[in-house]
Amino acid sequence: MVTKSKPVRIFAADDRALEALTRLRGQSRAGVIHEALSDYVRAHRDELSQLYTETQQALAAGDVDQLARVSAGARRSEVDAIMATIPAYQ
Repeated sequence: MVTKSKPVRIFAADDRALEALTRLRGQSRAGVIHEALSDYVRAHRDELSQLYTETQQALAAGDVDQLARVSAGARRSEVDAIMATIPAYQ
């Protein structure tokens, strides 16, 4: 697979795990990240599909309010996922 140099920021705590996975799997960092991203998309396919459909419908209708609601909902999910990783909020 063709790679492209693009900096990807990861949490400092994940760097050791990423390095360990690259050694254990005999893959590059790009390969491990690609596999993880593919797994994420497969695991969240229904949610992503629904978000895409709602976005398309709002755009087709020219409904700016609905587009904002769909976007806010996606951001809220991201914030919830990040907050769940912080020990004080679990």
